[in-house]
Amino acid sequence: TVGRALDNAPPRVDATGASHGASRVRVAVPSRRSRPRARIASVRRGRTERKARRPIRSLQHNTVVRPRARRSARGDSRRTMATDDHMKVEHIGLPDGATSASLGDYLLENGRVVRDVVLGYTAYGELNASGDNAIVVGHSLTSNSNVTEWWGAMCGPGEQFALNTLEDFVICVNYLGSPYGSSAPTTADPDKADGGCYGADFPTPVSIRDNVRLQKMLLDSLGVKHLKMAIGGSMGSMLALEWAATFPDFVEELCLIAGCGRHTDWAIGIGEAQRFSIMADGKFKGGSYDVNDPPKAGLATSRMMAMLSYRAPASVDQKFERTVTMNSKTGAAAPMAKPSSHVDLNNVVAHANEKAQSLPYFAVESYLQYQGKKFIRRFDANCYIQLTYTLDSHDVARGRGEYRDVLRSLRHRVLVVGITSDVLYPFALQRELAREMPHSELYAIDSPHGHDAFLIEIASLNVAVTRWRNGEPATLGKLRWKAPEEETRASSEDVGELQAAVRELEEDLARAREMEG
Repeated sequence: TVGRALDNAPPRVDATGASHGASRVRVAVPSRRSRPRARIASVRRGRTERKARRPIRSLQHNTVVRPRARRSARGDSRRTMATDDHMKVEHIGLPDGATSASLGDYLLENGRVVRDVVLGYTAYGELNASGDNAIVVGHSLTSNSNVTEWWGAMCGPGEQFALNTLEDFVICVNYLGSPYGSSAPTTADPDKADGGCYGADFPTPVSIRDNVRLQKMLLDSLGVKHLKMAIGGSMGSMLALEWAATFPDFVEELCLIAGCGRHTDWAIGIGEAQRFSIMADGKFKGGSYDVNDPPKAGLATSRMMAMLSYRAPASVDQKFERTVTMNSKTGAAAPMAKPSSHVDLNNVVAHANEKAQSLPYFAVESYLQYQGKKFIRRFDANCYIQLTYTLDSHDVARGRGEYRDVLRSLRHRVLVVGITSDVLYPFALQRELAREMPHSELYAIDSPHGHDAFLIEIASLNVAVTRWRNGEPATLGKLRWKAPEEETRASSEDVGELQAAVRELEEDLARAREMEG
């Protein structure tokens, strides 16, 4: 059976795809008028009124919190480049504060066996006696398992955190194939007598579903009986959704941030272009490269491409404003002595043609090369290829039926979070999830920063998730976005409900004015 432990490993975990009756979902279109939260909740479909578990001492308005821009001597406003990589580590391997667990041999969905599987993970808080206060956090493509490193404003001790480690047992598990503590191309291959690493021999692809099943085995070994919530951003959102579909009775709530129900052709194409840039590097050697002389240029290029997909045009334009770092590329670096695919990443690469060198050296070029150089110090080329294939495997309906029927069968309470400027996983994908999942609420992060907003606008995201976990609407006040009409068209029944709510609000306001008079 695919997806099971072998030999003397921990007991096999069944991946049930239990289907529940589908139901029609009515989409609530938010009124542009401000109204009491009770009225907002009254027109949401599929919501269960719940008493707040704990009070929130201070609530912030749904206003995006933006870091202050740094102003240069010339007066142009730009953020520092260092703020754009959410990771602080500059090396691969198990990060500080994380631990690892061995799960024995495991049969992947692709039919291959990974021997002596190891998962790296980081845990916060304590598991209670009944084992039902656990929350699984899924990390993004190139993050590690240290949640407080990239979501520090959301995870900590106290009611001000969406992930309150005084109440919750928060655990984040590093994906199989990632270089931060789990079995990966960078770890030793048990079948190699010389103790060499897997490299290109690591079984590909490992699916999102494989990761969920392995994580379930880990949680079982830790004594977790039930998940209060599965939450994640980007790739982590896909993991959280797969948790609900694979083990529907094990998970209570979902928070899906900037993800999708199945990887799109657009995203697959972006990943393929990044993989090709790595494979085209002459030092890649089919994946069997010297770990002391890896394909740095290809990996840096893939990161530069990824950084653009993580942002939005307006964000990049506002950040750089065609700022020129040097008047010509000649001043930035001397041309290379001979054509080569192996870029010296300690210098700017100049074109051999003098006229091309005379072009200005723009700040955006410097920024992208900086991000590429920084990334190659903390990641591995084979791991990057492996994880992008894992992304491409994502389809929550694979083998379970029609896509929308599978989403409708998930009866969990769900918060879907989308970013209005996201070009990698456009907002329409999150709107689709919220429309099809019967007990869902949609929250929009109105930010110009594209996909990376879930790692930038953390303060406002923390407030929204905290409110939602307390049984309140995630959105406080007016929504600051308005989607195209054809994408938000509601049924006449939805409109009727909203019109009735607005009329009631107007009557309440009229009575209040009369009393004041």
